[in-house]
Amino acid sequence: MKKLFMLLAVVGIFASCSKETPVVSTEPKAQDQEAPITLSDGGADGEEGIRLSLRLDVENFEEVAGGFDAAQQARAVIPHINTGAANKKLIDLRAYVDGVGPAKDRLMGMIYLYNKGGEVVPFNAPFRVYNDGKSIGYDGLVSGFPEGSGYRKIFDRMVAVHMRDCYVSVIIGNNPWGLNFTNKGPHVITSWDDNVELPKNFVMLKSEHNAVGWRYTKGGKVHEISTAGNVRMKLKMMGYLMMARIHNTFPQYVMRINPTSQTPYTDASGSKGYRALRPDLRTYLDVSSTLSVALDQQLDFRIDNQSKKGHFYMQSGGARNANFIPGGGYLTYNKVLQVPVSTTPAGELPAKGDMVVAMYFPQVDDYGSVGIRLADNYFYDGSAFSLAPGIGYQTLGTLVDKFQKFKPTVGTSAPYRRGVDNKVYYPVFEVGPKTMSSTRPVKNPILSTYINKTKGIQWEAIP
Repeated sequence: MKKLFMLLAVVGIFASCSKETPVVSTEPKAQDQEAPITLSDGGADGEEGIRLSLRLDVENFEEVAGGFDAAQQARAVIPHINTGAANKKLIDLRAYVDGVGPAKDRLMGMIYLYNKGGEVVPFNAPFRVYNDGKSIGYDGLVSGFPEGSGYRKIFDRMVAVHMRDCYVSVIIGNNPWGLNFTNKGPHVITSWDDNVELPKNFVMLKSEHNAVGWRYTKGGKVHEISTAGNVRMKLKMMGYLMMARIHNTFPQYVMRINPTSQTPYTDASGSKGYRALRPDLRTYLDVSSTLSVALDQQLDFRIDNQSKKGHFYMQSGGARNANFIPGGGYLTYNKVLQVPVSTTPAGELPAKGDMVVAMYFPQVDDYGSVGIRLADNYFYDGSAFSLAPGIGYQTLGTLVDKFQKFKPTVGTSAPYRRGVDNKVYYPVFEVGPKTMSSTRPVKNPILSTYINKTKGIQWEAIP
């Protein structure tokens, strides 16, 4: 099965994430009882009826240097798959056929036609993919209404006025043939590099409130619905994406220790002792239960009573995602993160080979915190086994372990949504050492664990 969404991660990412001002969630409305109408793939359509023709281009993300606060500096980039690219071009988003349903060579999505009176007709639609995944389109007759369909009556009323004051919105990436979205949870990129792929359907793309046009074709036999002026619709990411980096600045090497004397081990082949790469730091990843990355949610389409514009929303709350387990008032990712020592200086951009954790938050107005927590501190505890050659014993010093996303003040929900949608944030968790000149003996059961852990390490003589 080909991938619906492929995010190609490229070297070049922004720095840390601080705090922001999210929004108070709105109450979801009940979903319509009638199922969306399923459109044909257009291949066997005749020349009688009303044709729907849409073309959509995938927009670039807005990459944000810094956090979620009001002073954030956001800018659009044109992603490019090249670690040496200029202008910090980072992530490329493309659409691919997903092979779901009767049209195996199409990408399934949803189309919403609606009027200023608030009447809505939803469609399941198989889209064609163009331009190497940077464009999608649908072209086919509007059909498939069951007998007695209320949606057919609404559609006929729209047609009677030649789609005057009518609009169209599109979304792709939700679960095919349904309104649910199954969040894929954290995705660990063990080595930041060219051509790194995120899982299929990792994000959703949307295009909202596009004016509809009407035109006669083929001698009046077929009428066509398209965007006003036949302009291309723009698809942008729903919600926001976080590409988190844990920057482990501990010294790269540890010395081999004699477990009996708890002093550096030496012999004839290694008179200066032995060293090995410091084992990875093991951490948990915790998120608030209010954050949409940890939830399987339902998609909702609403028309604003004042502006009459249609928008896609994720309903607040939802079932806990299978990637997380509950504990202590937060949800914990069900896999322990293995964080290697960073071999490059701290900076606003991650370097090739860095570990990055990708997380997608489809609900733009969610709030809460994302944090890391030590699973254990072996080789990071200031003991003899933490000894860095020529430096000293290493214990935890700096720990930037949490980034908070706050609720906004009353009346700021609309600007907040505009400020966070279609953004990619790059927080950096800083884990730094504190050097100690002396240490205390390690006793059992910790000593036994160290003995077992050091048996599997490949040591080299210190030159």
